[in-house]
Amino acid sequence: MKVNLNWFGSRTVDALLKPLGLWALLLLLFTNVALGAELDDKKISVNLKNATLKEAISEIMKSSAYGISYSVDEVDKIHDVTLQMENVTVEEALSSCLSKYGMKYTISNNTVVISAVKQNPVRGGKVRGVVVDGKENVPLIGVNVAVVQGGKVVTGVTTNLDGEFELDVPQGAGLRFTYVGYKEITMQPDIRKKMEIVMWEDANAMEEVVVNGYISRKTEGFAGAVTMIKKEDLQKVHTGNIFTTLSALDAGFRINENNNAGSSPNALPDFTIRGKGSFQDGSTTPLFILDGFEVSVETVYDMDINRIESITLLKDASATILYGSRAANGVVVIETVAPKAGKIRVSYDFKPTIAFVDLSDYDLMNAAEKLEYERLAGVYDPTGDLGPDYTKQRNYYTRYKNVKEGVDTYWLKQPVRDAFSQAHSLYIDGGAEEMRYGIDAMYNQTNGVMKESGRDRYGLGFKLVYRIKDKITLQNYASYSYTHAYNSPYGSFSQYAKLNPYERIHDEKGEVLPTLLTGLPNPLYDAQLPNRDFTNSESFTEQLNIDWNIMEGLRLRGQFSFTKGNSEGETYVSPFSSQYMYDSNGRISVTPVEKRGSLSVSNGKSMNLTGNMTLNYNKMLADKHLLYISVGGEMSQSKNESRGFSATGFADDRYSDPAFAIQYKEDSKPRSSESLSRSAGFFANVNYIYDNRFFADLSGRYDGSSQFGSNKKWAPFWSAGAGWNVHNEHFWSKNSVLNLLKIRFSYGLTGNQEFSAYQAKTMYNYNTDRLYNTLITSTLMGYGNPNLKWQTQYQTNVGFDLGLWKNRLKVVFNYYHKLTDGMLTNVTVAPSIGLSGNAFTSNLGEIENKGYEVTVNGAIIQDTKNDMEWRLWVQASNNKNVLKKISNQMKGINAANNLEKFIPGAVYEEGQSMTAIKAVQSLGIDPATGQEIFVKKNGTLTYEWNADDKVLCGDEEPTLYGNIGTNIYWKGWNLNAIFKYSVGGDVYNETLALRVEGADPSYNADRRVLNDRWKNPGDHALYKNIRDYNTNYISSRFIQRENYIRFTSVSLSYDFPRSRLSEWRLSALRLSFYANDLFNVSTIKEERGLDYPFERSYVFGLTIGL
Repeated sequence: MKVNLNWFGSRTVDALLKPLGLWALLLLLFTNVALGAELDDKKISVNLKNATLKEAISEIMKSSAYGISYSVDEVDKIHDVTLQMENVTVEEALSSCLSKYGMKYTISNNTVVISAVKQNPVRGGKVRGVVVDGKENVPLIGVNVAVVQGGKVVTGVTTNLDGEFELDVPQGAGLRFTYVGYKEITMQPDIRKKMEIVMWEDANAMEEVVVNGYISRKTEGFAGAVTMIKKEDLQKVHTGNIFTTLSALDAGFRINENNNAGSSPNALPDFTIRGKGSFQDGSTTPLFILDGFEVSVETVYDMDINRIESITLLKDASATILYGSRAANGVVVIETVAPKAGKIRVSYDFKPTIAFVDLSDYDLMNAAEKLEYERLAGVYDPTGDLGPDYTKQRNYYTRYKNVKEGVDTYWLKQPVRDAFSQAHSLYIDGGAEEMRYGIDAMYNQTNGVMKESGRDRYGLGFKLVYRIKDKITLQNYASYSYTHAYNSPYGSFSQYAKLNPYERIHDEKGEVLPTLLTGLPNPLYDAQLPNRDFTNSESFTEQLNIDWNIMEGLRLRGQFSFTKGNSEGETYVSPFSSQYMYDSNGRISVTPVEKRGSLSVSNGKSMNLTGNMTLNYNKMLADKHLLYISVGGEMSQSKNESRGFSATGFADDRYSDPAFAIQYKEDSKPRSSESLSRSAGFFANVNYIYDNRFFADLSGRYDGSSQFGSNKKWAPFWSAGAGWNVHNEHFWSKNSVLNLLKIRFSYGLTGNQEFSAYQAKTMYNYNTDRLYNTLITSTLMGYGNPNLKWQTQYQTNVGFDLGLWKNRLKVVFNYYHKLTDGMLTNVTVAPSIGLSGNAFTSNLGEIENKGYEVTVNGAIIQDTKNDMEWRLWVQASNNKNVLKKISNQMKGINAANNLEKFIPGAVYEEGQSMTAIKAVQSLGIDPATGQEIFVKKNGTLTYEWNADDKVLCGDEEPTLYGNIGTNIYWKGWNLNAIFKYSVGGDVYNETLALRVEGADPSYNADRRVLNDRWKNPGDHALYKNIRDYNTNYISSRFIQRENYIRFTSVSLSYDFPRSRLSEWRLSALRLSFYANDLFNVSTIKEERGLDYPFERSYVFGLTIGL
């Protein structure tokens, strides 16, 4: 017998025992005792491919102080060992490794003795046992237990409701245990006692497979640019909605801040993946796929984040190609939690939220400052006309009296509140492996920081999974959701930022004043009235999925989805509103009853049908050639209807039903619209992997859509990709610091069809208010374009994935280039055509987007023995877009937009960015006159502003943007923090243009209007004459470089240990705390949250598993 000892590498006892003798060997063993390592507690990670068993044993035991003894004859003959284990004990790793090859180990005198398992001499026997989950110690139902002999499966069973199995095993056969999501176990049977098999979840299962909604592919053979986010990552970051959470986890999913909507719970965010590729509103939105089916942005926005199992962001052509014309802006694939077999499990999640309004970016004048500003601006200067001069003096002293009496109303605080919200989520699942069920329910009440605004969401779903003899799996999911969204009766927040602080809210009796000193309505008066503005929507969805495992490697999958939606909305304005009771001077002037009050009612219906079928085939050839082939097709139909009207003439708030309206609103009548679109597509994909080293991917899709012109209804799309897993090469050292190096390349063509259903067709509008004899007349509403074609994108992506020190440090890099051809936009046509509005859609040019994305993720501390990890990551993205070509029609649009005087309009010119800012160059304020000095295109100076002198002065697209995050885990505690940053972008500061230099003395404004304006000759001021309050023209002075860093979110959670939970008869218990939008540090000072303010929110969480 030859025995290897780990102290001497591969040298054998034959070379050692003769000179050392038995006493020397015992001395070595005794020395090893002093090292005192504990085999059971050691946590390690192992990643080996095509290694020998000897190498595997050495890798597992290298950090252990135990000696190793084994038979060289038995161990050296075993090759091609592959192990992938993360954060497991040495005992788990060694047991799993040895059991696969019919071996076991024992510990004797601090030496691990490895030997072959002796075959049971009994010729046959009955084996009984139970399979349990290693983490939760609960029985696993439906585990496949196979009897393997001579490398072939002889027979097999599945575990029952109690996780038990029983079967006959012939002599010399072994047992193999497999279960979806768990690590495979192979071991020898024991007929002498009831066996207990412990199975552990495979933590790498989700990381090894890319799910794109149609097919699944190994990451090692996938050439596309993707980001995969797991359930535990989502639980570490809790924000207001799923979109802000995605943006916090992947900087490439970029949310464009809506400075008007702020933190409104009823405003959908605007987001892009890899830049803007269209003029068309909404066409930058990526495609959302939920459990294999396309869903709307609203559906995802209202989702319960606890239902999500994983999210995959598909970014380039190779990743998105199977979605063809819908995938030009990227695809977000969401997989929900699937029910697990076993005894009934109940999970409840409760998250109360407290939100505080964020007014830190407002710096308004107080009452005394505002009155002084009015005086300096010349509002009360005498004109020599006795009557008007007397009125001016009276107005001044009325305001001055209020200031002296201490009136200093901070109007920004009047329409806002500290808001309390709550979210409840319940999930129940269980059943046998042959039939599993899952029930999910949720209730979210989101109250906004504007008083009486919010969004309430209810949801209920039921999923049934039925398996037929391991061949056919049927899944059915039925769900219902209801949303009640309501806006604040206090109106737009911007009006409160303009109200003067010396105004009183109440009269002497404590009643809210209906009008202010200026004669304007008091918005707080109208807010007391029973006005309403709400939208209710409901949706019912039925999804059916059939998966047929025809034979080994061949699967057929079919999906069908039916979604029906209804919505209704009302906006009611009381007849006693100040606009109907007072004139512009604040005097009582009652509007006739037939024109008082208003009610706008709308309702809509939608129905979407989708069906697809995919045939998947995979085959391993000669142990090195892995082939995946997928073909399929899909069809879909979408139908939408809407109706509405606006009525007026309400005598009293008690009678606000439409039946009490006297008439339709002036110049209005009932309205309705409908749209119907159909699409079909056929696709194919071939993926080839050679020896886990080289891979290639080829995909194609042929799409047809009713939305395009009769000449362009069908279009082909395709992609090709390839890559090289350098780390799997034979020349690559298994002990190299660099354990992962994957190089990827892809190129392809995708499309975009996101626009209204009938823009390719000439449309007419019925004149329902008049007849011609007995016929209804019509007028031209939309001019059709039979040559309207698909907006297409040519995409190139080059990237690599890097892992060092067993993935302790990981780097992902992608460089992309996108050329969008045939951009869609609306065109103004000649008046002689008789077409009202811009209703002609055409393909008008090319846009180039290029940039890069880098993610660096590293574990600064990774101490598995003490159950501690500190991880830090940085994400950086860059995108630049250039207009390569525009049509003559677009040049005409540019000419009109370029005449804009006050706020920069979109001017699209070849060779420039779509986000370019054009303005007239300025040298600042002339100290002698207080006027602005402009620079003409020919270089001469002038006081006169001219639109023809506009030049490129900035670009809104930042040079670099991304996230910085950190996560610290220690014995159940988890701390997570994320910062968002942006460097190099320019903005047109509207606060400076409209609320400082362009301030109107009639309204309150930023404090800089008083302190930084020119007042006297010789003043070196930033802003023009304080007495000049005409609206400002577009000037380069208001274009500023914005660099910022925002503390987006921080979370702290604690998971109670299993030992404690078993005492309480719980399977899980987590306490958590989240805080969002903690601070914003920026190089510019601009008011944020104009129509609706921003907020800071604090969330507490409780998760219980039974």
